[in-house]
Formats: sequence, structure tokens, C-alpha cells
Amino acid sequence: MDRQPLGADSTNTINVMGIFTNFCAGVCEGILPASHVEAILVNVPQHAAHEAAIRATSRMLAKAQPQYDMLDSGGYQFLRMEEKGGGVEFNPAGPLVYLPDRINLTPQHVIQAAMRLRPRIFTALDLPVPKISNPVLQDQAFMRKLGINLVLMTETSRLRSRYCPEIELFIPIQCYTLEQFGYIERQLVHLEFDGLSLPTRNLEPAGIALYLVKFYQMGIRKVHLLSVSNFTGIALATYFARHVFDWCSVDATTWNKNAQHQDYLHPQDLSKISVRDDAVFKVKQLPCDCPWCSIMDFTKVQLLPQTAKTNFLRHHNFYAIQQLGHELYARSTNFNAYIQHLRERNQRQARKVKKLIEALTIVHRRKDEPIETLRKLLGGGRI
Repeated sequence: MDRQPLGADSTNTINVMGIFTNFCAGVCEGILPASHVEAILVNVPQHAAHEAAIRATSRMLAKAQPQYDMLDSGGYQFLRMEEKGGGVEFNPAGPLVYLPDRINLTPQHVIQAAMRLRPRIFTALDLPVPKISNPVLQDQAFMRKLGINLVLMTETSRLRSRYCPEIELFIPIQCYTLEQFGYIERQLVHLEFDGLSLPTRNLEPAGIALYLVKFYQMGIRKVHLLSVSNFTGIALATYFARHVFDWCSVDATTWNKNAQHQDYLHPQDLSKISVRDDAVFKVKQLPCDCPWCSIMDFTKVQLLPQTAKTNFLRHHNFYAIQQLGHELYARSTNFNAYIQHLRERNQRQARKVKKLIEALTIVHRRKDEPIETLRKLLGGGRI
């Protein structure tokens, strides 16, 4: 699909109407936020490490009947194992292992899991770079993992082409700077894949936007943003789905983590409201019309037994995140009206929204200009 440059006076022109979806991550057979879930993300170590896990995951997917399902390779589990000093192995001759103190995971294991679970999309195996802010340490961490990541993405792509070419493959991008991304880009041109996935844990909206514009200029049509469930991240993704890409998706476990911490997500902007036993409420009425909130108020939620309270919050929080995504995507058709809606909808986080709007405006008007120009306008380029 051709994308014509948008001029400064064409702020309401639509070139693309892609798909936006929010993948519900952190699910299992016993923990689903609704009877039907639009999109579900599972991962190889937790959902396909052995036959019983595969059967349980298959039952869960059959029950939820998602329109879209995605299989994450398990890079995050690699990172967590590294951080706690556990054993990390890449032994294709051995079985897939995921224990508290050891993980053995290879592209071969990922392909085997994809062939069993048959998701719409899966991600190549990767070894994530850690979240650090010192540029010197970032460069060291990137170079330390670059070689293995190039091997992992190459092998996953090769095996996918041979065994399951009908399943879409997204390549995770593990780097801190656009210069570092250049090493990865040179390898990508030799691989068969369908999209890229971008970690966002150390990125501001302008940084995410810069990388997405870079991907767009490369001709990438599909992008997944890892671990995104805040207002600005969803607003950014819905814009790029509507105006830039054929597909832009997000995922997160926030619906469940906030429920476990007894936090209620406000449907207006996903800000947190504590419903712990010692919480004090300014108003009793819940600011939501979802099926679970319609018969409750804050005091009733607060007085629920722990298990019932967690289940209620899981249902509501997931609904709030899903509805926000749907509403923002629907509003994003007209760019000027969308910007005004963002300002009016989220006044509690006015500073963050202002930065988001500045980034979106630059992208909307100038995304076809040289990436170095965009870097100067958006700032940085360091993940």
C-alpha cells in the first residue's frame, strides 16, 4: 500500500486504516478477564513448556475464542532469569526447560510450540537488553547480546519458513539507539518476516514514535509494542494503526497486576484508584458502566473478600483498557479532533499528554522526512 507524504495542510487526510488490537497477556486456564477475549498473548516458557501446559493453553484459547492470538517466544523470561542469576541455556538437543533457577530455550523449541498451538503470530526468540540509563553501559550490553540476537532471529526465521510459513513472524528489536539498530537492520534485509516488535519499557512517547517512523520508512507494515497499557502508549498505538501501519498492536499484564495490588483503573485515563482496606474515597459511585461496576460502588468493592475483590478488579481493569483502546481508535479518524479529544479526556496527566501531542503532530506532518530530521525534532533515539 503506497503512502503519500502528508503536508502541513493535510492534517485530516487518512492514508491508511490499519488494525489496532490490545493483546491480553498474563492469562491462564484459570485466570481470564472475560468469557470472550478479543486478543490473547501467551508465551512459550509458561504456556508450552510441556504437554500438560500445551493442553491447558489449548483449552484456555478454545474457551476464550480470541479473534487474534500471539505466541511470545519467552525473551522476557530469559531476562528475568539473568537478573536473578539463574542458568540460561541454548541447547536444542535438550528439552525445553523452565524452572525457578534454570531455562533452556531455543528457536527449535519456539517453532515446536508454534506448530502445536498454531497462533496467528509468534515472535522470534531474543535475549533482551536490560533497562539501564548509562549510555556506556547500554553500549556494552547491546554489543554483548548483539551476536546471539542476530543468530536467534536468523534461525527462527529459517525454521519458520521451513515448518510453519503460514504463521506470521514478528522480530523483536533489542537495542538502545538508532545507530545500534543499524546492525539489526542490515540483518533484517536477509530474513523472511512479517513485522517487528518493539520493547517500550525505557521509552517516552517521542522515543517510541521515532522508532515507529523509522520502521515505516523501512517499509514495515506491522508492528507490536511490548508491555503497553498506559493512556499515552495506547493513544500512540491507535494513531499509528489508523494513519501509518496496516497493523499496530500492544500487550500488557496491567489488568491483572493492578488487580493483585487492589488498584481500580479509571476508564477515563487508566489512572489508579486504590481500593485497599485503608483507602478513603472522595465519591462512592464507580466511574464506569461496565457489567461489573453497574451493581457496585467503591465501598462495596472495598468490603469484598480478597479473592472476590481481585476477580472483580481483573474484570473491570481489562474492560477499562479494552474500551479505551476501542474509543481512541474510533476517535483517531480526524487528526485535529483526535488531538483535542486527548487534551480533554486526560487532564490529570496534562504534561505527558502535551508531550504525546507534540510527538504525534511531528509524525503526522513530517514522517516522510529524513530520519535524522525526525530525530532532532523528536529527540534522542535511545531506547
